[in-house]
Amino acid sequence: MNTNQGHENGDERYPSVAYDKSDLSARGILIFFIVLAVGAVVIHVGVLVLYLGLTKIVEKHETELSPLAPKVAVPRFSILSNITNVNIQQFPEPRLESDATANMTKFLNEETAALTAAPWQDSQGNVHLPIDQAIKIVATRLPTRANSVAPPIYPGAGRAYANQNAPQETAAQQMEAGRNGAENPPAGK
Repeated sequence: MNTNQGHENGDERYPSVAYDKSDLSARGILIFFIVLAVGAVVIHVGVLVLYLGLTKIVEKHETELSPLAPKVAVPRFSILSNITNVNIQQFPEPRLESDATANMTKFLNEETAALTAAPWQDSQGNVHLPIDQAIKIVATRLPTRANSVAPPIYPGAGRAYANQNAPQETAAQQMEAGRNGAENPPAGK
């Protein structure tokens, strides 16, 4: 059986199907990375030389603030270090937050003591309750739904709750009674 399919030598050639002989070689990529590494080293060395040179210029031209002040050599910790030996006590008062952690701990302890202190009442009638007790009172006095039964909000109304068979007012009715005045009973009674 003939497999040539009409071609003379059996090789099928398409001029548009081929590879580009001008593709980038591995040699070019390798040269690029070598030049990149050498450039990075040169830049780092240049920055180090610049830093050391500028440091020497500053040390040479630095003037003393006062001729009466003693000359104290400040130790250099290391090259490329921005930490200096600073004496905090030389700065005038008030120094703001010399120990932030201790200040915050002291503040939290004061707030906790105020929130958990024993109940008291001042001469103007203001009452201070511990936060836990105040939360419990608020939770029992406030209605959870619009039509739920609210505890009494006016003096003397607590006696109505002694009789469980008596009809109870909703929070909306109590608010309406408060607007109309105590002498006007709520509608529906």
